[in-house]
Amino acid sequence: MAEAPIPQSVLDASGVVGTWVHDYWAGQLELSASFADLLGLDPEAAASGVSLETFLDRTHPEDRVRIESYLHAAAVIGGSMEAEFRTRDSRSGIRTLLMRGRIERDSDGRATRGRGIAIDRTEEQAANLVQSERVVNRMAEHVIALRDLARALHRPALTDRIEHLMIEIGFELARFLPEPEDESRH
Repeated sequence: MAEAPIPQSVLDASGVVGTWVHDYWAGQLELSASFADLLGLDPEAAASGVSLETFLDRTHPEDRVRIESYLHAAAVIGGSMEAEFRTRDSRSGIRTLLMRGRIERDSDGRATRGRGIAIDRTEEQAANLVQSERVVNRMAEHVIALRDLARALHRPALTDRIEHLMIEIGFELARFLPEPEDESRH
């Protein structure tokens, strides 16, 4: 019995944004239209295959060397692979993608083809960041209350330790502040 194709709604709900096939001998990556569009590439050209260099040009500059090295290492090792990276800013903004798949090898152990899916993790990561920020904010609220209780007990040494903890929590909260270049300019 043939398997029914997976409905697009199921793929969308799981974050799958497309597929990829890497033909190592031709040096080309074929990308599904939705994956290519997310990278800011022409879907028709990407369906026929783009060079690894073209693909890497669409990765975030801070992730490019790491991803390039990983993809070359995955070709040597073969088997399953998983790589997470950010895209360059395109029509859809900077996205965090996860490429998951398998690298096939010939009888001599050389990579022949890789294929897999791309998953958009941008919203998931944003939700995790928001949840982490909420937890750290709750921690700050509790430590402020704890400091007030220590002061009420007239325990200066305990109050000092709690204030040091407040500083550490402040540093943790600062991690959630946007970088200056991320802020809107007026």
